[in-house]
Amino acid sequence: MKTDYAGHDAVYQRHRAEGATGWDENAVVYQEQELLLARILAAGRAPPSGRLLELGCGAGNISVWLARRGYEVCGVDIAPTAIEWAREKARAANVTAQFLVGDVCNLARFDEAPFDAVLDGHCLHCIIGADRPRFLATAARMLKPGGYLLVDTMCGPVIDPAGFAGYDPASRCTLRGDVATRYFGLPEEIRSEVQAAGFELLHMEMTPDQNHVNMIIEARKP
Repeated sequence: MKTDYAGHDAVYQRHRAEGATGWDENAVVYQEQELLLARILAAGRAPPSGRLLELGCGAGNISVWLARRGYEVCGVDIAPTAIEWAREKARAANVTAQFLVGDVCNLARFDEAPFDAVLDGHCLHCIIGADRPRFLATAARMLKPGGYLLVDTMCGPVIDPAGFAGYDPASRCTLRGDVATRYFGLPEEIRSEVQAAGFELLHMEMTPDQNHVNMIIEARKP
């Protein structure tokens, strides 16, 4: 299927011009994400400190929050507008964090395995088809042995297809013309993808939303 990952930059340009908080226009969404992450970190499966890579960091809202908690954070996103926005947020918060424009399915600029933790920043559901194993292979390559992966993703089943503009039940993707923009894999399929990338599962949970499911996977690189 066709993709247009670079097209996310136009959305960031528009949101920034409109005074939004980031990809999600409402700050409440990020506050809810922070509460979720705080609960996950408190459970003790994630490293309490160290080097952390956020794949699909967007405007840096969560990366900056993690940097405030003491992590040595690097965020990567394909959208240059998002990365510049994230750098500005880090400066405003007076935290040290590195933000780089890059393809999360192929981070050739990085040496292998420099990170203690990798966070999927609501990015995996934007990755389509054969790019999904590449994304997870990148996560595995970036982690030290014993490193921690957190996936926080939208997934299916989609309850009311009419509730998502352009949703195609056959591919389980939302489409903009002939371009796939989101993939709503089923939980067992996403779990299998993570395991196929070589990760050991630590914890899984699913939370129903209005028209789909949100899925958390915590995993470890052997």
